[in-house]
Amino acid sequence: MEWIASNLNRLDSRTLGIVSILFAVFLLSLSDAFVKITGDRFGLGQIVFLRSLVAGAVIAAAICTLTHPANLLPRRPAWVWARSLCLTGVWFCYYAALPSMSLPLAAACYYSSSAWMAVMSHFLLREKISRQQWIAVLFTLAGVALAVSPEVGTLTLVTLLPLLAALFYAIAAILTRSRCQSEAPMVLAWNLNVTLVISSGAVLLGIAQFMPDEQDAFALAVWQPLMPEDWFVFAVLGVFLAIVATAVAQAYRLAPSPTVGVFDTTYLLFAALWSVILIGELPTARETGGMVLVAAGAFLMSVKMHNTEQ
Repeated sequence: MEWIASNLNRLDSRTLGIVSILFAVFLLSLSDAFVKITGDRFGLGQIVFLRSLVAGAVIAAAICTLTHPANLLPRRPAWVWARSLCLTGVWFCYYAALPSMSLPLAAACYYSSSAWMAVMSHFLLREKISRQQWIAVLFTLAGVALAVSPEVGTLTLVTLLPLLAALFYAIAAILTRSRCQSEAPMVLAWNLNVTLVISSGAVLLGIAQFMPDEQDAFALAVWQPLMPEDWFVFAVLGVFLAIVATAVAQAYRLAPSPTVGVFDTTYLLFAALWSVILIGELPTARETGGMVLVAAGAFLMSVKMHNTEQ
C-alpha cells in the first residue's frame, strides 16, 4: 500500500485524471456486463433499485463524514433534478437493451452521445461546430450504422434503446455544462442515485399493480427472490457505482475534459473484453469496425476541443 501511495504521489494531475477515468470505465463496464449476464435472473427495476440504494447510501455517508449534511442539497434543485431524470432515462434505456443485444453493439450505439452533444450544443448553446467536428459526427454516425447494420424490417425498439440512451446522456451533459456547473460533483452523484431509487421503486410498484403477470420479461419483472450471495453482489455493485461517480468527478477535476473524454471511450474496449471473457461472445466484424469508428469520432471531437481551449 505504501508503494502504491508513493507512486501515486509522483504522478501529475493529468496522469491521475487519466488513471481515474480508466478505473471508472473499467468498473462501469464490468457492472454492465453483470447486468447482461443476470438479465434472466433479476428484473431491470430490481437491479437499478438495489444498486442505486447502496451507492446513494455510500455517497451520502461520505458527504456527511467529510462535510455537513446540508451539503447534500443542490444549489439549483430544478436543473439538478432535470439532469438526474435524463440520466435515469440513460440507465433504464441502456440496461433494458442489454439482455437482447451484444454488449459491444450496445456500447457502440451508446457512445454516439458525443455526436448528439456536438449537434445539440450547436443548436441550443449556439456553439460553432468546426469542419473537423462535423467530420467527427459523421465518423460516429457511420460507426453506429456499421455496427447496427440496419436493414428493412430489422430495426426494433430494442435496437433503438441504446441510441435513445445516448440522446438522454447528451441532454444531461448539456444541462450539466450550462445549468449545473456550480454544483459539487458528489451532490450531483447523490441526487442521481436518489432519483434512480425513486424511479425504479415507482416502476416496480406500477408493474406489480398493473402488469403482475409479466414476471418473465426482464424490463417488466417485479422482484425475484435473493440469496445471501445475491445481496453481497448487489452491495459490491453499489459500491462500484459510488466509486465510478467519484472517480469520474475526480478525473474531470484533475485533467482537461477533452483528455478525459478520449480515455472515456476505452469503455468500448472493456465492453469487448468482458463480452469475450464473461459472456463468451466475440464481437462481430461489423461491431468491431463500428466501435473503432465511434472511438475515432470521439477522438477527433476531443482533439478539436483541446485545440480550441488552448
